[in-house]
Amino acid sequence: MKNVFRRVVVAGFAIFAMLFGSGNIAFPPILGKNFASGWTIANLGWLLAAVAIPMFGYFGSMLFEADTEKYMKPLGKHVTALFMLLVMIMVGPFGVSARCVNVAFGGINVAMPDCPALLFNIIFCAVTMLLAWNPGKLVQLMGTIFTPLKFGGVAIVILAAMFMANSDIPATEFPASKAFVDGFEMGYQTMDLVTAFFLTAPIYMYIRNALPEAERSNKKLLIKFSGWACVVGGVLLAVVYTGLAYIGAKYSAQLSGTPDESLFAKIADISMGNFATIFVGIVIAVGCLATNIAITSMFTDYVHKTLLKEKFNRSVILLITCACTLGMSLLGFAKICSLMAMVLSKLYPALIVFVIARVTYYFATAKKNA
Repeated sequence: MKNVFRRVVVAGFAIFAMLFGSGNIAFPPILGKNFASGWTIANLGWLLAAVAIPMFGYFGSMLFEADTEKYMKPLGKHVTALFMLLVMIMVGPFGVSARCVNVAFGGINVAMPDCPALLFNIIFCAVTMLLAWNPGKLVQLMGTIFTPLKFGGVAIVILAAMFMANSDIPATEFPASKAFVDGFEMGYQTMDLVTAFFLTAPIYMYIRNALPEAERSNKKLLIKFSGWACVVGGVLLAVVYTGLAYIGAKYSAQLSGTPDESLFAKIADISMGNFATIFVGIVIAVGCLATNIAITSMFTDYVHKTLLKEKFNRSVILLITCACTLGMSLLGFAKICSLMAMVLSKLYPALIVFVIARVTYYFATAKKNA
């Protein structure tokens, strides 16, 4: 079982790598900057919406064997199909994926102000396409390569920024309720709960295949190890988010005029000097790339298998997906976030209620049938 536990940790790291991308790097420092001395309360709201609820959603999906149709069965076939289409549009090339490109450029641009945005976006989308070519390697790639690079790099910057800070967090007057609610609603922008309906399949299969062949149909073991993978991923996310929100608050007075997508890189530039900016830019780009690979692969498979019933070559669909991501990225980070917020403010609360209801139903039914 030692090998199984190692695989569970890798799966948890893969969850972290898939989720910790564009908005996840950008929004916690925004939260810290905006709320300053009220950052702790705002961060609690953020962690509830961006960690606890998405991990609950991931676990819920695994209870239903990471089968989206089983998970969403109460909504009916047609409503489920419409929901999936809307979500895929927002998570894929017309939303989160395009935002990944913007945040990656925001990090690189601090280090290389003369870097042309269009050229960077083209290269980023091309690399995404190459690495999303073979989806079978996705979990191993995320858990063993991207997560150590991403987590290690971000941790170094957070620790350095904490150590080098020589000013107090500015005092601000925000009611605790407003800070909490605003932090909670900002958590919608990650769309991590939404991805729980679609990104769990490779994680679930990775955990299942790690079990001895005779135990792969043991539902209790699968639920246990799936839960621990969610805990590992959630703890990593919570630690990093809290650090990012703190340094956003600590440096808030020095971040005036900095674009939101560049806050993390700017903090590193202030605290560590010019020598760190290239390193930080690479860390941000790697973080966004990891998320973008997962999202691009997911969207491509959805179009290939669900919409087009495998009538078109997957590679052609992948190419078109990356081209759409490139075009949408040209709108910029702020515009994309604004468009997404209009839909998410209505969609997210309903999803939270649905996930809670499905998990409750599963355990109530399991207890009744025991």
